[in-house]
Amino acid sequence: MKALRNPIAVLALASVCSYAFALEPVPWNSPDRAAQFKYFRENASYNANFWAALAPVEQDRELTRAKEPAAERQAAMEKWYAGAMEKWDTARLRGYTASIKEKDLRAVAIWLGREQASALEKKLLLARFMLDKSQTKGLDDKDALKLAPHLTTEAINDLRGISAAAEALDRQKAGLAVKKPGGAASEATLEKISGAIPKTGKQDMSKFFDGSNSRGGVAVDFTAGAQGAASGRPSAAAAKPAAVKQTAAAQIPLPAGSPEAACDNPKSSAFTSNAYGYTITANGQTQTFRDGKKAEAAIRQLPDGSISKIILYGHGSPGMQTVGPEVYDAESTAQLLKGKMAKGGVLQFSGCNTASIGGPTLNPAVGLSMVARRLLYFSLPYFQNRADGVSAEQARQQWDKGWNADLARDTSLGIKGAVVCGYRTFGLVPGRLPGVTRLMGNQEATTPGYVAGRKACYQDGREVAAP
Repeated sequence: MKALRNPIAVLALASVCSYAFALEPVPWNSPDRAAQFKYFRENASYNANFWAALAPVEQDRELTRAKEPAAERQAAMEKWYAGAMEKWDTARLRGYTASIKEKDLRAVAIWLGREQASALEKKLLLARFMLDKSQTKGLDDKDALKLAPHLTTEAINDLRGISAAAEALDRQKAGLAVKKPGGAASEATLEKISGAIPKTGKQDMSKFFDGSNSRGGVAVDFTAGAQGAASGRPSAAAAKPAAVKQTAAAQIPLPAGSPEAACDNPKSSAFTSNAYGYTITANGQTQTFRDGKKAEAAIRQLPDGSISKIILYGHGSPGMQTVGPEVYDAESTAQLLKGKMAKGGVLQFSGCNTASIGGPTLNPAVGLSMVARRLLYFSLPYFQNRADGVSAEQARQQWDKGWNADLARDTSLGIKGAVVCGYRTFGLVPGRLPGVTRLMGNQEATTPGYVAGRKACYQDGREVAAP
């Protein structure tokens, strides 16, 4: 048998060499390998010059490796785009306008074509413009006609009522008589505004609800506490396969930076604190961010199972929390962190009312918070609806389901194995007290100090002890 081995080896080598010599170079963007070249372009694996420099056998190897992930990415992009071009309800309007970025439009142009990307961009520009106008001047019938191909009737009615509802809340705070808004659009809108922290043309509603001083150009979160808000973005985890040339995941560090670099805004001149931010501990490193887009980008770059703790510091209300201009509910938070949390890792919502009141207790702080929460997120909207002519039963059903929403518990159901904590009460951060922030010089702090409030933690929907 030993004598046969050499001839067999020679024949095998000859066949391989013949195969290599038989291969022809594949032109860049060859139509019959279109998906693979789109994949290379999106991941910046190759360009035309680098591709031409590869030997034909190397080109063939790279095309073979990219075939399956490219097909998956193509299908995912087609599905996501079809959803983005449907008529948006209020939840998807909020989700898509807040989260679709320039890179997502570039991805559409690569995978589906420039015409499709242009159509989506025009829809986004119109929706964002009308969102801003609805909060300041209000929308008229011509605006509604422009939005009709893109939004559901309910979403258009919500937008048309925002300005009137915001003015009513402002007048309530000032102790003035509330002007009765006209039309069904106005009557339906307070349901979408209460519990959210939108930017109005007159003042930040977060200041009315919890004394915060945060501002930002985020689209209105109409659906605070509601389930099923759209993320509005083709998920990298769900839709984007790994690049052809992989780096060992465990060696990917948390993006470099510092609290000073992350806080790229100058010190606030506000009398009270303008503090908010993200604190991420992963791979043994802790990094703080003030810019939400940078923080989310850093999270997406981290390997799965790497985050041991993350703190979202901002302002909360039942079912949602803001971090500066960014708005998070249970679904959007779970989607951002899906797969990224280490088993037993901790997500801390550091915002008021980010957990439910819970069962009976003698804790006076919980009792006071329950009364205040019931007043702000049930009673005031209820009486406003009654003043607008809504029946007592309809108004009660409308508001009774959201005032005690539990953001921490609901998020824990979407991040399996992680511990998710929130506050049952309004949280008091001494560093935010008027004058103290000036004295301490921490107006732009990204991580909370001591928080006076009752914490509740959940793992897979079950309440657990705080870690």
